[in-house]
Amino acid sequence: MTELAFISNLDFFIRYACIGQLMLLMAYWVCRSSNKPSNWRSHILPLLLALGITAYLLLTAPYHPRPQGFIRSLLLLFTHCMPLLLWLYGKQLFDDEFNMQDWPVWAKSMLTILVIFYLYVFLVRGGGGHLQMLSHLIGLIFIVHLLASVIATWRNDLVEQRRIARFWFVLLVGLFFLMLDLVELSNTALNRHPVFMLVNSSICWIGTSITAVLLFTHAAVKTAAAPDSDVEANRYSRLLPQENALHAKLQTFIDKAGFLQSDLTISNMAIQLECPEHHLRKLINQRLGYTNFNAFLNHYRIEEARKRLVETSLPVLSIALDLGYGSIASFNRAFKDIVGITPTAYRTVQHAQISS
Repeated sequence: MTELAFISNLDFFIRYACIGQLMLLMAYWVCRSSNKPSNWRSHILPLLLALGITAYLLLTAPYHPRPQGFIRSLLLLFTHCMPLLLWLYGKQLFDDEFNMQDWPVWAKSMLTILVIFYLYVFLVRGGGGHLQMLSHLIGLIFIVHLLASVIATWRNDLVEQRRIARFWFVLLVGLFFLMLDLVELSNTALNRHPVFMLVNSSICWIGTSITAVLLFTHAAVKTAAAPDSDVEANRYSRLLPQENALHAKLQTFIDKAGFLQSDLTISNMAIQLECPEHHLRKLINQRLGYTNFNAFLNHYRIEEARKRLVETSLPVLSIALDLGYGSIASFNRAFKDIVGITPTAYRTVQHAQISS
């Protein structure tokens, strides 16, 4: 009994330490939003996610009696919305092309329906029953999809700090949500066991601690490295000789159209340039300004595509395959993201301008 009391007291301490950290992070995000009003939308998701984690920590804390009535319903709502909020924030954080404003109507409609579902289940019905179990299943789907996409795009990420964040994100989110949702779906009493509750609160605390460290370290480094105009103009001249040599190799690779190789990855590109992969990532990111390897490839490939669409009569599929794309769909998507219209429409417009 004494041992269980110690575990419960430790659980309390960790939960409120985690909530304190979340309050600090929320205050930090609010301050950043007030300093840069144009970026306030990017801070809504982390604020809501922090509220969701806080709601979970309060809802599952080992005290009696537990919250009842509207307070419990509100805590349930934020807790069960956490997987959706985490999915949205994770996509915003790790996917440079993610933009909710560009979603098609059907996707926005599905999101609206899901929000209405959560409001009905937890604010109107107060949770419980099969609908709450369905909410756990929906949350599990979101988390599995998010983890799969973060892992799948890991290698193409050129930002070293974000690559580190991916590791902790996958580890902690995987441990927390997969374990929590699988236990909830199993319909056992394990989720009320003091040790299980302590493990979950500890994962939350570790996650918020790592988030705070990464966030404040990034801000400090960014502030310290902020150059004035004269330094910015000369920043490339201060590269190490090895970095300048690698840049020369990379430029030669680009000039020889090495980017047209099919299935080109950062790894085999590093092998061809005879350099460590992390050096190449750093060079492309910090010198050329790309945060994603696919964006780097697409920039040069689409420029070449625009020339070929105007100067040749080759079919669009042949051009796509010649440029290293595996399918016409991936080529069309990349072309439209950069140019704004499809390759066929671009060719038509350019030919019309030339003939006129």
